[in-house]
Amino acid sequence: MRENFSVSITTPSVYIDSIKSQSLYLCFYIKVNVPGYLGNIFLATGAIPLGANPCTYLPPSLSPTHMPYGAVELLNATVYGENETFKISASIAVVSNGHGVILSRGFNITEIPVVWIMILKDHHIYRLGVIEFVRVGEGLLYLPKIVERC
Repeated sequence: MRENFSVSITTPSVYIDSIKSQSLYLCFYIKVNVPGYLGNIFLATGAIPLGANPCTYLPPSLSPTHMPYGAVELLNATVYGENETFKISASIAVVSNGHGVILSRGFNITEIPVVWIMILKDHHIYRLGVIEFVRVGEGLLYLPKIVERC
């Protein structure tokens, strides 16, 4: 499925877990717009190993660590990507098309946080793209990279 979409996302704040120094938390604001689409946007956060392909690797857990605003629903479904099909059970953030939400995700220093962007169309769930947060240098700066068509 090829739907055009735009994403507005802030540079995330990164926090170190004071108890487990290898554990980090990412907090960010995200807004997705799919022109002409009247349904909701489904967002699922996860973490994948360093070096894994965000288009083909299914995160072991897809759910926001914390979501202060918005609706969270459980999604048990087959998700169709550009070249992959996934069976998932995940807690997802549900937001209206064109509206934003604040999400956060815990992850390990050896992982890359990701966000799946999905929609419901013709009774099927389609993944439009993936956002991966890429670490810049040795510090705690992570920048979002949108991976479309995967």
